[in-house]
Amino acid sequence: MSALQPVNQIFYVSFACNGLNICYILFRHGCTWSCLSVRTLSRLGNIVDRLVPINPATPLLREPLEVPSPADFTILYVEDEATSREQVARMLSTRGYRLMVAENGRDGLELYLAHPPDIVLTDIMMPFMNGLEMAREIRTREPDAQIIVMTAFNDIDFLLQAIDIGINQFVLKPVALRKLFDAVERSVNVVMMQRQLRRQNEHIRLLSNALEHSPSMALITDTAGTIEYVNRKFCEITGFDVNEAVGQTPRIIKSGETPAEVYQELWSSILEGNEWHGSMLNRKKNGELFWENVSVSPLKAPDGSLIKFIKSGEDVTRQRKLEAENLRSRKAEAVGILAGGMAHDFNNLLQVILGYISLAKLRVNSPQTIAEMLEIVEQTSLRARELSLNLLAFSKGGEASVHPAPLAPLIMSVIAAALRDRSAITSEIRIAPDLRQVRMDDAQMERTFSNLAQNAVEAMPHGGAIRVEGENVTIGGEDTLSLPAGEYVHIAFHDTGKGIAPEILPRIFDPYFTTKEMGNQKGMGLSLALCHSIIRKHRGLINAESTPGKGTTFHIYLPALVEEPGMAPMEFTNKI
Repeated sequence: MSALQPVNQIFYVSFACNGLNICYILFRHGCTWSCLSVRTLSRLGNIVDRLVPINPATPLLREPLEVPSPADFTILYVEDEATSREQVARMLSTRGYRLMVAENGRDGLELYLAHPPDIVLTDIMMPFMNGLEMAREIRTREPDAQIIVMTAFNDIDFLLQAIDIGINQFVLKPVALRKLFDAVERSVNVVMMQRQLRRQNEHIRLLSNALEHSPSMALITDTAGTIEYVNRKFCEITGFDVNEAVGQTPRIIKSGETPAEVYQELWSSILEGNEWHGSMLNRKKNGELFWENVSVSPLKAPDGSLIKFIKSGEDVTRQRKLEAENLRSRKAEAVGILAGGMAHDFNNLLQVILGYISLAKLRVNSPQTIAEMLEIVEQTSLRARELSLNLLAFSKGGEASVHPAPLAPLIMSVIAAALRDRSAITSEIRIAPDLRQVRMDDAQMERTFSNLAQNAVEAMPHGGAIRVEGENVTIGGEDTLSLPAGEYVHIAFHDTGKGIAPEILPRIFDPYFTTKEMGNQKGMGLSLALCHSIIRKHRGLINAESTPGKGTTFHIYLPALVEEPGMAPMEFTNKI
């Protein structure tokens, strides 16, 4: 032990901790202690780490060291000679220290194990177990224990044993009380430092655990952006483990979808010492994109210089999808009001047109040309009525007749009708034999699947393939789908057409939005909007994913009917 040596107001203290000697150079001003420098040395004495000396005015700990009170410290005093034991014990008690007394090393060790003291003060030569043997046993249990040896022996063997054990201080007999008290006070100062360090380390562990188990992603970099730490949530969300992330830069999750101006603003802000808040579209290890609300804070040294950057982030992909879905619903409702009014007025006009056409056909005796023209007018009017029915279905869902029914027969019928006389397009239907029933309006659901099938056919003018899959799925609370948790039927419509461009994909369910050319039947832009409206009114969800040049897949989720006990599941053949 290097004793606490006063040099004006500069002090040096060292003690063993976890196999290393930690050496502090301290500055004392009144009751406040500050650290000038810290060195960590190995047992061989070589420096293995050195911290840059800091400003003496900067406190070492969160709170200044308090002036020690003897009543806060317990001393185990071990001495076999009764007179010496009584005299020293009385003097230590007079100074206010709490005292435990033992007559030999064996009893002293039992007391230490039962009630660990702060300081051990012991003689060497004692019956049953001498002081050095007791000290060695204590050292095996508590490497940082403060042990002071009082001895009248100066034999080299005792000194070597004491050095090997790691005795902190020696006081020679006959004991000069002033020297004894100085030795005790030096050990008291070391014990206080150990206590403060333990509290500080506990505080650091608490903060570390809070950061590690935070529900938000946490990342720490140096000023060049090199990652030094990521927490568990970061690894869980991004798919990168700690070893893959540390040493890299945050560019490992960069998707290329966030504008460069956002990164320029971020770096400009944090390099000036300010916090930055914003949103980024990042990429996971598996390539999946996710939205992240980001906060980046600079960490500063006492002199104000930047030393680290701390980033916290929250995955808001689910919230973004919910917001997009809600916005789409609001837009659909707004257009639905307009469409409902248009359909109502349009139907009134058509009723008049069709009524008079019927009367004209009954009263016309000739010529044949008039009848043919009236037939054309009637067919056109019927198409107009179909448009009005679509508008009405989009606005209110029409008059729904909802009942439990299986989806497989309906899907197979729709695909067969859509591919009639289209030999260049093949189909594959893979529906689970135990696919659950759903509550649906047959006519509306047929219209939905017909629209999807027609879209798929039109996307493959030169031929291709349609694949339809159906399965039972369970949606959990953590799923990114904007659906309540529960049991659902999942239908996937896949085609091998030209696909949809990424910038267009988010808008395909908007009313009247279409990529088709304008013409007699194409370009009306209601088919997918109608699908979205019908599925939503069935408490389900429809979305799409597409790769340009490879095709498009529409996913439909409908609440499944949970079968009652004893009800046999319906089985279907997947052949058309």
